[in-house]
Amino acid sequence: MRIGARAHDFGKHSPKKLAEILSESGILAAQLAVPKAIEGVGSYFDVSDGLCHEIKSAFEEKNIEIPVLGCYIEPALTDKDERLAQLEIFARAMKVCSLVGAGVVGTETTNFSHDESERERAYSLLLDSVLRMAEEAEKTGTAIGIEPVGRHTLNSPELTYRLLREVNSKRLFVIFDPVNLLSPKNIPRQEKLWEECFEAFGEKICALHLKDAVLDGESLRPCLLGEGVMKFEPVFSWLLQNKPDICVLREEISPKTAKKDIDFIKKLLGDKK
Repeated sequence: MRIGARAHDFGKHSPKKLAEILSESGILAAQLAVPKAIEGVGSYFDVSDGLCHEIKSAFEEKNIEIPVLGCYIEPALTDKDERLAQLEIFARAMKVCSLVGAGVVGTETTNFSHDESERERAYSLLLDSVLRMAEEAEKTGTAIGIEPVGRHTLNSPELTYRLLREVNSKRLFVIFDPVNLLSPKNIPRQEKLWEECFEAFGEKICALHLKDAVLDGESLRPCLLGEGVMKFEPVFSWLLQNKPDICVLREEISPKTAKKDIDFIKKLLGDKK
């Protein structure tokens, strides 16, 4: 396993400077959301072929891979024109993905704040979007990383399994963020939840998002790894056995405490990178 992080947690810089900062922090892999991490870029439509070459060269020079190209879109919007506009952004990100040599283009699936009776309608919009995304992925030779989140349209192992089955594409994978599936109610049964996740989509996991959180009233608040409610051992036990080459991407990392978090991950890996 390789230890990585979200690049934009280290600020917005030139490709060369960003790669240097990540390397100095002990980061071997990066989730790169170009508009959030590279200075002078407002959207993926601003990314030229020349900038892609610059990014690829800078990261390769520091031996930092890009397993995930972050593209934060809303694929389950109810307004069709707005939703299709979001998919155009994702399609552009797929082209960038190919040029920088990234693994997958990753996204979440739109915040869901409606009554549960509306879940099926929201899912149908998501399914339509992901089918279109998968078709584009076939054209560009890229891949999609979809992330289930408890507060979003794709909110459970069961629904994720259904999406994977109904899209049925070799280009569709899952970015697994355990904490994003936690809530105050299911914290006590989280080990069972991880089992359900691995059964539903374990073979499709392409990257692990890693963070921790403490319970603050009815919400979860970020904290350093090992200081919150997350039980890491069952997750890493499964991954080390079944996905030993996966990238572990620390989310919400602080440059000031990066070393402490990285040391914690190394212990989980038995000091194996």
